[in-house]
Amino acid sequence: MLQRAGYLEEYVSFWSARREVNRIWVSLYTPQQGENTPEMLSPDDRASLARHLAPLRERYPKFLMSRGLAQALLEPPNNPQECLFSKMSTNYSADLKSKVEPCVFGGTPDCKQCGCAISAGLHYVQTVRVGGPLRVGHLVKGSIKIGSLLGRMRRPPSRPTRWNAEATNGSHDELVQIRSNRAA
Repeated sequence: MLQRAGYLEEYVSFWSARREVNRIWVSLYTPQQGENTPEMLSPDDRASLARHLAPLRERYPKFLMSRGLAQALLEPPNNPQECLFSKMSTNYSADLKSKVEPCVFGGTPDCKQCGCAISAGLHYVQTVRVGGPLRVGHLVKGSIKIGSLLGRMRRPPSRPTRWNAEATNGSHDELVQIRSNRAA
């Protein structure tokens, strides 16, 4: 998408013109830690995207992008403990029984290269002032503390591992392996 000049606007223009489309979001590729694939964006690629995406909102109202969201794509949360989406969502695999943690990407996502529109959006929203020095993030942290307290009062107490700063991102041993029946 970055190799052809004008592609981003062409994409947003195409989908904006469709009556059945109400809103357009953009997510970037989120790699796993240690991954090195062509889909990964370089820091320069991210900066270019942020520069080009935010102004498109002015011409295409269906496109959900702001300067704050573009900035959040440049500076995603460093880890699941800093990620509001990770803290506030519970994700399950297709069997609807196995939890996927620390976030929807599972495994060991490279949070510093996260491209999830929801993660970036919530990362930005938590910095928005509600009144005076009070920010949305303060309200969220207070809500999580109250929820944690109530959770500890339950029998048996429950505390999602994603709220535990000492928790790891998961083990590759716990990942579901999908095998293809096709011959290689």
